[in-house]
Amino acid sequence: MPKAEVTLPAAVSSVPTARHFVESVLATWDLRELGWDATLIVSELAANAALHASGGGTFTLCVDSEHQDGVRLELHDRSRALPRQRQHSADATTGRGLSLVETLASEWGVSPSADGKTVWVLLRRDRPEVRLEDDDLDVILGAFGEDDGIARPDARGPLALAA
Repeated sequence: MPKAEVTLPAAVSSVPTARHFVESVLATWDLRELGWDATLIVSELAANAALHASGGGTFTLCVDSEHQDGVRLELHDRSRALPRQRQHSADATTGRGLSLVETLASEWGVSPSADGKTVWVLLRRDRPEVRLEDDDLDVILGAFGEDDGIARPDARGPLALAA
C-alpha cells in the first residue's frame, strides 16, 4: 500500500509545506475527499511541533493509505511533551487545535517513544460530514492567511479554491 513521508524543519514556516504535501499526496492517491480535513489536522499538528519542539530540530510527517477505508496521518517530533487540550475563551485565537483534531478525526492518539512522540490520526472515507461552528471556522481559516491556495468550503459547493 502507498506511503509517503517528508521531514521538515520544526519551524512555523514548515506548516504550509506540510499542508501542501498532504494535499498533493491525497490528490495523487485519488483521496481528494479527505483533503480538507487532512490539511486542517496537519496544519494543527505541524504548528504544534514547530511551536513546542525543544531546540528546533525536525519533524517527520507520514501519510499511509494502508487502511482501506481511509488514511493514517502521523507526525513524529523529538519533544516528549504530550499534547493536551486547553480551555479557551470564545474570542481566543489559540487553544482550539486538539478540539479540531478530535472533531475531524475518526480516531487519534499519541505514541510516546524514546526519541519523542508520534501523534497519529485516522481519517475514514465513510465518516459522516462534520460541521464546525462558525466562530471556530473563522479562527481556523484566519490562521491560514489570505492566499495559501488550499481548497475551502464556500457557497459554491463543498470545495472551492481560494482566490
